[in-house]
Amino acid sequence: MSTVLLDPATRVDVYEAERPPFRWLLEREVLRYLRIWRYALVGPVLSTLLFVVVFGTVLARHVEGIGVSYGQFIVPGLVVRAIVNVGYYNGTTSLYEARRDRYLNCVLASPLRWWEILSALTLAAVLRGILVALAVLAFAVPLTGLGVDQPVYLLLVAPAVLLVAAQVGIIAGAYASSLDHVYSVESLVLLPLGFLGGIFYPVSQLPAGWQLVSELNPFFWLVQAGRYGFLGTADVPAAAALGVVWVLALALTAWSARVFATGRRLKS
Repeated sequence: MSTVLLDPATRVDVYEAERPPFRWLLEREVLRYLRIWRYALVGPVLSTLLFVVVFGTVLARHVEGIGVSYGQFIVPGLVVRAIVNVGYYNGTTSLYEARRDRYLNCVLASPLRWWEILSALTLAAVLRGILVALAVLAFAVPLTGLGVDQPVYLLLVAPAVLLVAAQVGIIAGAYASSLDHVYSVESLVLLPLGFLGGIFYPVSQLPAGWQLVSELNPFFWLVQAGRYGFLGTADVPAAAALGVVWVLALALTAWSARVFATGRRLKS
């Protein structure tokens, strides 16, 4: 009886990814807006600096009784506004377009866990907010002489503000069903809340009824927390502003986590 000799089995190498999936998604999200930096970064910085120049210099002579120059007074609120705006647009454009083009289905089917996808989107928005805030301050500080009166407080507030901005964009991107929804939320919700949040005026000088209305505005607390970090003064106690901002950040994060954990909104 003859014996059949078989060739030894061919060795199959185990596939190794060039980079971890989380890092790949994060790099993709960051490169997405860096490639259009004129719109994604320069645009928000330029529009914010126009407010600083026009309001902080031209109108400064007509505003009194706030304890600091008007330019210094408005810069913290404008920085917060810029962070929220870029965080919103980062999340909506990234997530809505990924849902619309069905690209997100591939990401959800990848080895990435839902919390890794959410973390990558959040971190990309946070980095974009940091870049815009630093660029605004690089020009606004020499123009206004703004300093940082409470650096430790500002370090505690900044992550919460960045997180709020990132999650607002992600949640809006998950629920938007058209580009009209994306732009209408910005013009009908974020824009009024920003202008009525005490960026350009001290809320303490308003009548009691309007002060109460202002305190119901989430944007008001973001502005006050940022203002206290830079100027050491605000219309509300510093601890209250810090607490409210972190509660907002954690609540919005929990909301977006639920959206990603269930995945229903993302696949619709």
